[in-house]
Amino acid sequence: MDIDKLQPFRRITFILYIFFLCFNVSSSSNRNKVVLTDNKYQNLIIAINQKVPVDTTIIDRIKDLFTDGSRRLFEATNRRAYWKTITILVPKTWPANANYILPKTESFSIANIVIDLPNERYEDNPYTQQPGSCGNKGEYIHLTPNFILNKINSENVWGPVDKLLVHEWGHLQWGLFDEYPTEDTPNFYKHSNNKIEATRCSLAVKGQYKRNGTDEECYLDPDTGVYESGCVFYPDTKNQTATASYMYGQFIDSVTSFCHSDPSDPLGYHDVELPHKHNTVCGSRSAWDIILKTQDFKGGVNQPVAGYVDTTPTFTLMQPTDRRVVLVLDVSGSMSGDRLLQQRQSATHYLLYTIDSGSYVGIVQFSNDAQVLSELVEITDDNSREALVAVLPTLVDGLTSIGSGVLKGIEVLSRGIQTAKGGSLLLLTDGGNNVSPDINDVLDDVDNAGVVVDTIAFSSSADPNLENLSDVSGGISFYFIDTEEISGLNSAFEATLYSDAVATVGGSFSSVGDSVIVDSDLGKDTVFSFSWINSNSIQVDLTSPDGNLVDQSLQKVDLSLKAINIKIPNIAQDGIWDFSIKSTSTDTVTVNVQSSPQTADNCPITVVPLIGDPSIDYTTEPYTIICVAVIKCYLPVVGADVFAIIESSNACQTVELLLFDNGAGADVTKDDGIYCGYFLDACGDGRYSVAVKVKSPEKNTAFVNMAKATGSLPINPDSTTNKELPVFVPTGMFSRSASGGVIQVTGYVNRSRTTDVVSPSKIIDLRVLATSYSEQKVVLQWTAVGDDLDTGNATKYELKMADSFSELLTNFANAREINNIDVIEGDITIVRPAGVVERIGLRVPTRGANQTYFFAIRAQDEASNYGDVSNIVSANMQYIPPIPYMLNSTTVSLTSADTTTTKHPTSVPVTIPANNSTTTTDLSQNTTTTVNGTANHTDSTQYPTIPTSPTKSTEPIEATAQPPENEDRTALWASLGAVVGIALISLAVFGIIKFVGKKNKVDIDPENGQEMTSSQSFEE
Repeated sequence: MDIDKLQPFRRITFILYIFFLCFNVSSSSNRNKVVLTDNKYQNLIIAINQKVPVDTTIIDRIKDLFTDGSRRLFEATNRRAYWKTITILVPKTWPANANYILPKTESFSIANIVIDLPNERYEDNPYTQQPGSCGNKGEYIHLTPNFILNKINSENVWGPVDKLLVHEWGHLQWGLFDEYPTEDTPNFYKHSNNKIEATRCSLAVKGQYKRNGTDEECYLDPDTGVYESGCVFYPDTKNQTATASYMYGQFIDSVTSFCHSDPSDPLGYHDVELPHKHNTVCGSRSAWDIILKTQDFKGGVNQPVAGYVDTTPTFTLMQPTDRRVVLVLDVSGSMSGDRLLQQRQSATHYLLYTIDSGSYVGIVQFSNDAQVLSELVEITDDNSREALVAVLPTLVDGLTSIGSGVLKGIEVLSRGIQTAKGGSLLLLTDGGNNVSPDINDVLDDVDNAGVVVDTIAFSSSADPNLENLSDVSGGISFYFIDTEEISGLNSAFEATLYSDAVATVGGSFSSVGDSVIVDSDLGKDTVFSFSWINSNSIQVDLTSPDGNLVDQSLQKVDLSLKAINIKIPNIAQDGIWDFSIKSTSTDTVTVNVQSSPQTADNCPITVVPLIGDPSIDYTTEPYTIICVAVIKCYLPVVGADVFAIIESSNACQTVELLLFDNGAGADVTKDDGIYCGYFLDACGDGRYSVAVKVKSPEKNTAFVNMAKATGSLPINPDSTTNKELPVFVPTGMFSRSASGGVIQVTGYVNRSRTTDVVSPSKIIDLRVLATSYSEQKVVLQWTAVGDDLDTGNATKYELKMADSFSELLTNFANAREINNIDVIEGDITIVRPAGVVERIGLRVPTRGANQTYFFAIRAQDEASNYGDVSNIVSANMQYIPPIPYMLNSTTVSLTSADTTTTKHPTSVPVTIPANNSTTTTDLSQNTTTTVNGTANHTDSTQYPTIPTSPTKSTEPIEATAQPPENEDRTALWASLGAVVGIALISLAVFGIIKFVGKKNKVDIDPENGQEMTSSQSFEE
């Protein structure tokens, strides 16, 4: 489309609304807050989803589970905390009971713990949705009915279920991370103690190293320097002495606490070296240290309680009734003209097409005082909807009394079922409260009434205290910038719906159009709505995916409202719908499309904005993290294009922030469907509106990630070793958008004119991709960060190497820096844009028995701001013979999203000299060479090309565990066969296999459970 030719027609904004039935979980900003006071956790909400079949035994089991769990929690926190008041929210679809009371603001969408059907990735494995970084609260814990009801089976898999609750509480309340191997952390690590250790906490946990699912002992892998990929550490469940950690193995009998940093207690001591996710994300700080710095215990509050304490919680059972909403609409004089028309357009759309049948709706208007336009009316059919539309306000006058409108709305809710509890107000205003009562005067009334207040600031002049109403009631705040298009206003009215926005421009009575994808999960009750401001009328043509023009008779035209609605009969075709619009004058047209799932079993892709902190204080931390969960029935959608659109009425440009799901920068976990980024570009104090746009890429490469994942560690860790290829199911074409609410900025300083004070992000995914003893080479990989956190390009990397972990942890600045003279693959001086996977191969100074190198990295910007030091990794440079059962393997394969390279070995070892050097026969040159710790070697290994520009499809490069290049037994047979014959070769190989098998197997000391290393010198 030629944009220049279409400039006269100002803008069309397109929104797709999707009514979803899968589930509805809310964002961080209005998630229920659990508070610890006097050692008692108050106000924990556990909600059962309406899809869970009726079984009141679940309620009894929840009570038992959390009663036992409260005692365990008290013990694990050293007598500092337990659960005291717990609300269980019973679904509306379950039979009523006299013991159930009406909820106030409690709902499934804000619950801390959800009881729901299984997430296919986790099945019955409990897990916590945890988008934030170290020390930040999670979103919710997901438990399944089967996990709760089948206690015997659950404890056979995960151990005591009450202890498992404490593990998940560590994620949810304190922002702790797992201390066992996960999808993005290694199983094993070469420790400073010169042993290959299993990833765990504490090191006092004893166990056995076995090949997955067998009783066979493990082999070391010469390509990685640690145990082979099929090796699993099986912790002993009995006769342990280790007291920690809950974040590792809650099922171990002796585990009663979290790992700590007190070296006088080795049984629970936190090891800073082990590469589990908690160390990586939390900078090697212990779980207990993190807990003590949270708001629950910060400043020495909630100290241990002496004497007997009854830790039994009190439970309250609640059951919601029909949905009750009162629209509280501003009709003061400042709402005249376009604002009143836009308010009517959005409210009409909400009443006609959005609010679900069976709900009750009332309408209140306010200016100097407040009046009721409609008591609560049940939505039963089109007539009831039209009756409400007919009483929407059409006149404006007077001043603004927001407090009066709120109180009148509460009155209307109270007259419905004799209580306002559980009802909600949707309040819209464009000005400040200038007639009493003030907003702050009615906050107690809102709290006591138990209503939720969602607020819409209709201009930058809206009262600065407006958000207080949402904060006190658990509602959501929205900010609509006063423009001629109302997509943002519609999104606020549709707070729980999902949308997409596309903007185009057009000219005088020329046709301008766009298209929308209705995906196959949708199609029921599909409505296209068009509204405008200036023109007397517009002409609309709508074409279905099969190319047919939709009959004009289906158009419902309201010229007084300046709106056209087209409802598609039956089920709308899935595919691309095209529309075109003609207008005789310059105008702004807002296009809304809504569609419901075809059946209750259909679960469309949904997006949930997750704003970490909606308040930015520029004097302390000039940014906030914006995340978006893109999910399909709890399953993550990966590979999507996700943007946060941040707008302000200040004189600054709209920010379109690309969000990543790559496990780097602001994003904590890769491929979990949560996309994150830092918002850094505020331009002044005030409100900023946040909208979210999500779509499948142009090449349609978005997928639903159905690969099995691990929540809590089971007793048998085999299930955590998922070596099968991930199951990625294509999503097909789709697009979505949603409102993310409001960000408030205070203390703004224009730092663009002063000093750059924002550092690059911390690199959190440094890893050793491969090691080579013969080439003295280590291959490292990480994801690039930005100049300012994860935005732009950093200027340089500081990659350091040391002989000890502690040197990098405590004295990184003085450790030896890696320069290009050390690099044999890649270029350490080239810094790529944030999000690109970086990789280099480097030669280490020496190799041999007990030789281990440690590496860490940080990024620097042009103003010499340094990011935090990355996670620290180790590389084992001792000689490791080939794995016996892989002697016939002849290729090493390195793959990435862009290329695949197969390298055929040309050298094989002949003997193992006593000095730990290696003699090799080079088949390509027909020569024999002895390689020692200082020999030069020309590296000829080919590696995949590293992209030079950021792409969302860039994937880390995985190396399969294969013998090193110069250790191929097949080539050895060919070389020696000409000299000694087939018989001698076969005999020699048989002898070597026996020798290798004996020397490379792992022995476990039965006294202490540690690896025995007496045979590592190979002196025999």
